[in-house]
Amino acid sequence: MTAKSVIPMLGAFLSPTPAPTTAAGSASPTPIPSVSVSPGATDDPIVSIEGVGKALREACGTDASITCRTVYNVTHSDYLASGAEVFLGTPIKILLILMIALMVRSLLHRFIRRATGRAASGRTSGPLRGLRANTLLGAFGDPTVLIERRRQRAATVGSLLRSVTSIFIFGLAFLTILGELGINLAPIVASAGVLGIAVGFGAQNLVRDFLSGMFMLLEDQYGVGDVIDVGPISGTVEAVSLRMTRLRDVEGTVWYVRNGEITRVGNKSQQWARTVLDVPLDYDTEVSRAKRLLRRAADELWKDDEWSALILDEPEVWGMETMTADGYTLRIAIKTQPLKQWDVARELRERVRAVLSAAGIELGTVQRSEVVVVDDDDDEEASAAEEDETSSNDGSTDSSGRGGGDLPAPRIDPPLPSSLTSGGGQAGAGAGAGAGAGAGAGPGPGTGAGGPR
Repeated sequence: MTAKSVIPMLGAFLSPTPAPTTAAGSASPTPIPSVSVSPGATDDPIVSIEGVGKALREACGTDASITCRTVYNVTHSDYLASGAEVFLGTPIKILLILMIALMVRSLLHRFIRRATGRAASGRTSGPLRGLRANTLLGAFGDPTVLIERRRQRAATVGSLLRSVTSIFIFGLAFLTILGELGINLAPIVASAGVLGIAVGFGAQNLVRDFLSGMFMLLEDQYGVGDVIDVGPISGTVEAVSLRMTRLRDVEGTVWYVRNGEITRVGNKSQQWARTVLDVPLDYDTEVSRAKRLLRRAADELWKDDEWSALILDEPEVWGMETMTADGYTLRIAIKTQPLKQWDVARELRERVRAVLSAAGIELGTVQRSEVVVVDDDDDEEASAAEEDETSSNDGSTDSSGRGGGDLPAPRIDPPLPSSLTSGGGQAGAGAGAGAGAGAGAGPGPGTGAGGPR
């Protein structure tokens, strides 16, 4: 068979078939036989869509799950489908919810561990890596201190984040499971909201402590081993939690401070510290010479191998700080490692004292005035004692003109008028009381018995 014979055959096959003609010569369409399918005419019950849908709704309800539909399509049993929905569908859903929750929690915890691990090791990306490392290592001096500080902070923050994510994920999974069990969540959510408000009002101090502790840890305000000032208390941090900070002062007393009560924090341990020393001098000491001597003492301390590791920068003599009536003070400043400023200050004082003494310069002294406060009762007793001593030293006479009378002579202030003393004294013969007026003071002739009246 050639191509020339195939082409006419295809044309004849594809050409429309002429319609049959009737006796009258008019064409009419060929009727198509109708086929009706009844549910009983087939052996497959799924063929009837309407019948299967009605039976499925009766067995599984309008919102049929995949478990019920699968069991019904396999067994064609209403009881098995509904039982599978109760005993298989709901537990499978709960199991899937728990598995998804555990997977999400595991992924988030893994991400948190990686992030905190990078923070603890101090690994940073980009051009700031070298700058940050040099700055922090130069500030803390010992790299082990910086590593330990980062590790503690990263561990605390990581534990907090893992706890928060676990509570959130499992709480959401619990609510989803309750919804699958057919429990109405609206009353539960409303009750939880009311309970949260009540707890917020009743335990607001506790909530404030936890929030303050969380922000303190995230912002790295202080850590274990830092020396901080939190107002009335200063000391070394021994423990930090979300609710409380434990301090130990220089006397060894342990203080427990709630994080919500801390309104300000002065950290003496971060990055670097400074030793500031004021040297008092007399005005007789030349300022330029004193500054040269102080700089020499500071430079010797800086170049000493034992102390050079604690000093971060070249010492500075800032110059005259104060002036008083007794002298002036010169100030020295040295940048040191954190918590080493007190050791450097003690050594610097010794060296400054030695340099000034070798140059014949004495440190200035502060003039002090002592004020004695005497009570009124003490003043009266002192006056009475003074009067007794004065009267005992005066020569008092008895009636015979001899001294040693028992009663002291009265102290008259103001003095008697001249009319009473000109004639010698009226009471000279009394118990020695007139001796001053008769024998001593009066010009009259009385010799102890008193002058004439």
